[in-house]
Amino acid sequence: MIRIFASVFASALLTFTSLPQSRASNSADLGFELSRQLCSRCHVIGEYNRMGGIGNSPSFTWMVKSSDWRERFLTFYSRRPHPVFTRVPGYALWSDVPPYYPPFEITRDEIDLIVAYVETLRTSQ
Repeated sequence: MIRIFASVFASALLTFTSLPQSRASNSADLGFELSRQLCSRCHVIGEYNRMGGIGNSPSFTWMVKSSDWRERFLTFYSRRPHPVFTRVPGYALWSDVPPYYPPFEITRDEIDLIVAYVETLRTSQ
């Protein structure tokens, strides 16, 4: 009996611990995780934090309604206020003002993943 329980428990534990990795295999899922970690402190990024963000920061679902949404997301790091606290390797700093918010670094590939996530918001409207 104990052996059966241990076997079932081990199997369930193995399945449970592998779920986040399989979920993150999709570009949009990875983009959501990046958005959650980097963007949700200021922006509402969807149902995840629909009551969060900063009052004057547009939500992702609002921004994606714009005809140039993709360009805006791909170049967000050069748009105010982002240049003060966002660094993209290989791109010159747009601002030498000390960051008023904890700075972060993001790669072009990570930006593409965020765009993949945001595209799911566009198609779900």
